[in-house]
Amino acid sequence: MTTVFDFTVQGKDQTLKDSVETRLQKARGKCHVDYGLHVNITDEPEIRLWELPELIDEGFTSFKVFSTYREAGMMVTWEQFRQILSRVDERGGLLMLHAEDNDEIEATTREFLSANPAAPIFHALSRTPFAEASAVFHAAEIANQFDASLYIVHLSSYDGLEAGVEARDLGINIYLETCPQYLVLNEECYQRENGHYWITTPPLRTQDDCESLWDALASGEIDVVGTDHCPFTIEQKNSGEGFFNRTPNGLPGVETLFPLLYTYGVAEDRITLEQLVRVLAKNPAKIFGIYPRKGAIEIDSDADLVIWDPNQSYTITADNMHGRADWSPYEGMEIKGKLDRTILRGQVIVEGKKFLGEKVFGELLRASRHK
Repeated sequence: MTTVFDFTVQGKDQTLKDSVETRLQKARGKCHVDYGLHVNITDEPEIRLWELPELIDEGFTSFKVFSTYREAGMMVTWEQFRQILSRVDERGGLLMLHAEDNDEIEATTREFLSANPAAPIFHALSRTPFAEASAVFHAAEIANQFDASLYIVHLSSYDGLEAGVEARDLGINIYLETCPQYLVLNEECYQRENGHYWITTPPLRTQDDCESLWDALASGEIDVVGTDHCPFTIEQKNSGEGFFNRTPNGLPGVETLFPLLYTYGVAEDRITLEQLVRVLAKNPAKIFGIYPRKGAIEIDSDADLVIWDPNQSYTITADNMHGRADWSPYEGMEIKGKLDRTILRGQVIVEGKKFLGEKVFGELLRASRHK
């Protein structure tokens, strides 16, 4: 990994600009790879609209909103979504949506909690594919009214995928993303011992959903595979005391992104190596305004390269991971291939198992306008 895009976290009564500066302070002098920021809009969005043009002018061109998490104070209403989308798009930014219908989720969650089930599988049952598809469809309708671009993050289901593809067939400029967890894991994980560790939102789905997403990658219907990296520890996962609606949502994913896509995609002939490069590098670089500095091997592009040895293998364990999480959702999975080295702007930063990036030289990437 040579480039990451992190999300800001907007505090209560915090301006968007302050949330960006808070995140940048955490990265300065500490980030060993190049980085950009997506700006979360979660607190009082109506009074933050005036900030959007200035942030876009400064190179922070992508923004994320949520159509769920009302109880956490993060949800935007559809009217707020409409206002944000219009303002972002007219200035040349790109709006990203965590797409789940909150009313549907709250209704099904209440139904399950009234029967007092705490088991992790009820996380998946209460956040249905219909809720995902409904939100994708509604957002796409609004985007169509403004002729605006829209990016759907971490699609998890066939239903959500179909809603996105249908919107695109209608001429709506909609980008679709999924994540490795929705390709290589399924809802059976919730039946395991400590199944609550795998609680993430949207939830893991059926194996049929996984296969549909692989097919969409192969056909080019999915543009990007991201991570939605959220490395909760075992202690944090246990803080919900096993209740599906109290467990922190999220899985670690940055370190395993390429290995999983290569092993279960390329090596199993689901996608080509060229398609892998497209969804992990070229497409996201183009969509988020850092191409061709990133996402290309060309004169005047950054010399960012990964050398991967397909003739070796290893097994994922929590012990051989390097992130904050002290467990791995992919524990025991066999990886076909092994990292030889990672090169950032011509500098070798990882060689084999050895980290060579003692000197911190990760740079902030300011994006160009989306249109």
